[in-house]
Amino acid sequence: SDKIENGEVYQRRKGPHVSPTDDQEVSHSPRDMGERTGSSWRRIMLLILAITIHNIPEGLAVGVGFGAAGKTASATFESARNLAIGIGIQNFPEGLAVSLPLRGAGVSTWRAFWYGQLSGMVEPVAGVLGAFAVVLAEPLLPYALAFAAGAMIYVVMDDIIPEAQVSGNGKLASWTSILGFVVMMSLDVGLG
Repeated sequence: SDKIENGEVYQRRKGPHVSPTDDQEVSHSPRDMGERTGSSWRRIMLLILAITIHNIPEGLAVGVGFGAAGKTASATFESARNLAIGIGIQNFPEGLAVSLPLRGAGVSTWRAFWYGQLSGMVEPVAGVLGAFAVVLAEPLLPYALAFAAGAMIYVVMDDIIPEAQVSGNGKLASWTSILGFVVMMSLDVGLG
């Protein structure tokens, strides 16, 4: 099950077979391997936690949108539905952002898939809470929407954009951000 990729031999889940040069020291002590693995798992768990927490304001936004439907001329069921569709579309890459690192760390495909799904399960709960909050606290609606939007923008600015720049995918991240903006604006105009 070895394959040649970019001139180096790779084994599934074991990384590249690179032989050390004379001036390099390679440590294979269990402690060093454990530190690398532990650090990797901590980063993966931090990413999963960040995405799961950032799903809470998204669920709140959808819940607030549906809870406010009919309260004003601009708060309609259609606008709440459009918001739910937009957030639902952008949840696909978020699920992948949870599943792919897990899969790369050796977790089975189905387990990685289900952890990706579970990271989004906070959204319906937060949505119910958001709708309930609007019914009880209608004067707080502008603040709840501003909080949800601000939280989403903060996560993108603080976590996702710097990570894309560090990993060398700055141009790709910029172009896909532009594409995402165009898609969302098209949905906004096309769906009302």
